[in-house]
Amino acid sequence: MGNINLFFWIFGAEYLIYLMFFITLVLGFRGKTNDKKAFLLIILSIPISILLIKIIHLIYFEPRPFITYNFIPLVKEANDASFPSRHATIVSIIAFSFSFFKSRWALLFLPIMIWVGLSRIYVGVHYPWDIIGGFATGIISLVITVYVKKLIISRIYPHP
Repeated sequence: MGNINLFFWIFGAEYLIYLMFFITLVLGFRGKTNDKKAFLLIILSIPISILLIKIIHLIYFEPRPFITYNFIPLVKEANDASFPSRHATIVSIIAFSFSFFKSRWALLFLPIMIWVGLSRIYVGVHYPWDIIGGFATGIISLVITVYVKKLIISRIYPHP
């Protein structure tokens, strides 16, 4: 039972994000209209989230738990900033994009988002605050993307 439990957390922390990417890519090309819209929102939001994370790292640096408390994490991880979690940011962008467009896939992606976040804490590479910050960064990235998209569209197609 211990090995299955360990596999569950390691898979969630390391590999589940790739499964989300794959499903998202397939839905972006083969899904319904709302899935394709979510895919486009994801593609536009990820660069914004990367920029936000870079700005946060310039202002605030938190070492990872395994550095602070001197232990070996269950997964290999860089010795860079812990806050906010990039994994949590990306999975929240995916989950909330599908939620925003009322895709049935949101029912799969929202629990996976939680699984990834809890897994990153369990394996020792993030604090709970890092995950919450990652989810918030993902949401903020989506809000900025939707706002910029509306602004651009209003400039291209002004109302009479």
